[in-house]
Amino acid sequence: MSSSRNDWFPTPIWHFTVDNYQRLNPILLQEIDAEQQRDRKGEKWSNLLGWHSLNNLHERDRFSEFTEIIHKNVMEVAIFLRWDLQKFSVNITTCWAIVNGKLASNSVHNHPNSILSGVYYLKAPENCGSIFFPILVLPHRC
Repeated sequence: MSSSRNDWFPTPIWHFTVDNYQRLNPILLQEIDAEQQRDRKGEKWSNLLGWHSLNNLHERDRFSEFTEIIHKNVMEVAIFLRWDLQKFSVNITTCWAIVNGKLASNSVHNHPNSILSGVYYLKAPENCGSIFFPILVLPHRC
């Protein structure tokens, strides 16, 4: 008798360190603050009591260095997963900021049409909460 393993619904999570975050974060925070001043209402997606920017931050000049860092890390993942990058290209399609004050949070949500998703914390106080990844594929009873 032989057996094999099939990982049908794995959820790998990569962690990357941004080496120059002390210099980069103030630039990003300033841009996000300016955006929040321009658009006080913000977008309504998964944010509860918080503010959500438009989803085109990756197209802005002040985010170009951050976008390059994301692309470098995504390429590392693509190589690890042995993606055939001759058959398709990897692109950042959306990038947004969320500002959550006290009692604000984000509801459980997904990112449709995305192969990879990411989160980067620019500023977070101690004991402010944590990120939660639910198991979206639940076992079914027969």
